[in-house]
Amino acid sequence: MGFEQTLNELQAELATCIQSDNKESIPWSWLATTVSMILSDHSSGVSRPVVLAELEYAWHRYSSSEEQDSAVQRTLGGFFHRNNTAPGLAALFELRIAALEQLAHTSIWMWRLSGSDSAPKGMKPPRHSSAKQMSAFVHQRFYPMIESAEFEGFFSDKRVLYLTGLRGTASEEVLKLLPTTAAVFVLEVERDARLLGEFFGAEVVDGQPVPTKDPAFDAGQVWGVVDTVIQSGEEPTLSHCAMVEINVHPLGGGQPRLMAVEFRGADASLANVFHRGDYLGLVCAVTENSDTLSYGPQTLAFVLPSTAKVPEALATGLRSPRVRLSQVLPDTSQLTLLVRVVAVSANMPADGEPFRRALRVCDGTATRDATVWGTLALRVAGLRAGQTVLMRKFNAHEEQGTVMLNGSLDIGSGIDNVSSFPSVPHSAALRPIETLDGIREPASSYARVSVTRVEPLQNELRDARDFAAATKLVHALCGRRVTRNADGFVCEKCAQPVADTKSAFALAVDLDDGTAVVHARVAAHVAATMLATTPEHFLKLPSKAQQLAALKKPLGQAFVVCLTAFTLPDNTKDTLLRIDAVCSAADVGSLEETS
Repeated sequence: MGFEQTLNELQAELATCIQSDNKESIPWSWLATTVSMILSDHSSGVSRPVVLAELEYAWHRYSSSEEQDSAVQRTLGGFFHRNNTAPGLAALFELRIAALEQLAHTSIWMWRLSGSDSAPKGMKPPRHSSAKQMSAFVHQRFYPMIESAEFEGFFSDKRVLYLTGLRGTASEEVLKLLPTTAAVFVLEVERDARLLGEFFGAEVVDGQPVPTKDPAFDAGQVWGVVDTVIQSGEEPTLSHCAMVEINVHPLGGGQPRLMAVEFRGADASLANVFHRGDYLGLVCAVTENSDTLSYGPQTLAFVLPSTAKVPEALATGLRSPRVRLSQVLPDTSQLTLLVRVVAVSANMPADGEPFRRALRVCDGTATRDATVWGTLALRVAGLRAGQTVLMRKFNAHEEQGTVMLNGSLDIGSGIDNVSSFPSVPHSAALRPIETLDGIREPASSYARVSVTRVEPLQNELRDARDFAAATKLVHALCGRRVTRNADGFVCEKCAQPVADTKSAFALAVDLDDGTAVVHARVAAHVAATMLATTPEHFLKLPSKAQQLAALKKPLGQAFVVCLTAFTLPDNTKDTLLRIDAVCSAADVGSLEETS
């Protein structure tokens, strides 16, 4: 069995263990890196159950700790810990240039790099600053920037840049970073107005750099607004291609043109720098075809971060009237739909017809098929089953007695991947935020609520350190509750004795939104999010009073929760509610206007 196939199977098994319906929620690159580290730590050999158990432990650390918050690293501290593994080549850094100098009697340039203390849109600020600096060899790709008059002063005053592929060498007392070609330079509107005009023909209008003239010279420049960031292919590999779609504004006016920019292999991590609404500039980009560019051997990349939290098109679409799929009638147009992706497949065009994709979507009321044409179909090709999307300005027609949807850029259609935005909860289907007294179909309904009471379930087997009865023992491999008999612990799912157990939260809460109060159980991983701690840390609290105090943390806080209805196996008559997804109400932003 190949390594990639084994990883795919582990990804599916881990998704089951953490009770996720979508294995794609587990990043493939994280999985590959973690498995490699586990195998390295167990050089004498390791069984598959042990690998899965180690993966689950690592996942909970990743999803609930600073590791996830630090997907973009803003300090160089990892290179100074000699006893730890240095950051991997795929690690993405946001750094500042503290100094630029040329080694005496050589043509070699060095950067003095320090950590960044700023956080761009969509990324959390660092928990602590670091004064540690490192010297880094500048790759020859960037020598023309240093030596040309057009970039005079560009590297002064702590220029921010993103780097990946960093490697450190300890051959000297002071560590040095080896050169990397994977870099994106951060621009600022006022500071870089001259460069924007000369290189990209962009004039700052109302604080936004809009292309209005020809650049001072031709170097294969491209300037556009980031539309979406996607992974191409069914499964990214260690040499995968990441894609950034940008709307390129033609000179002299006209409709923006959607183009794809590919970052391949070791440069793929750079795609994580960009967010919807950012401005992306390329110099010496490689033209793959009429619709695709790539970050090539001589390409220089620049980003001007957007200041908008939610793209205007998305915010407008979420505020506009929407219909449920069951309400869509033939021969209607300009439809706005908030739906879940069921499947994406090739829709082979006839000779002479443009590229297209078939998209199957549902919203809990109905399932419909849509045909997406042309350039917009390129974006659809990158969607995954289970993701939530906003479909704007789609038309409907009848085909063989079935209502079909269709959309293209020619009729003004658009598709926004809502699941790709930070702080948007994921579930089987996203519905408009409702009031508690108005919920008619509890499955996957969203509500903005305050927590008024936290209740330990208490009737579960638990660790002896749990004085507050707020946790339960579960099977370490599958995450399901265990029972005890004369022979030891038995997993209710696996129906067999188990020796490896762990603790998970077992809580219920009262929710109030001003219209009603409901009682709901809380999924184990959601409870950890609401309490801002892990079961392991909770059990380390030495007294019952401290544990009860920790349980009060969510009280009075506002959340957006996804409520799912379920029944207990031994009682199919009474319907209970469970919170399956949660985020801070402050993080949802304009999504609250969808009620």
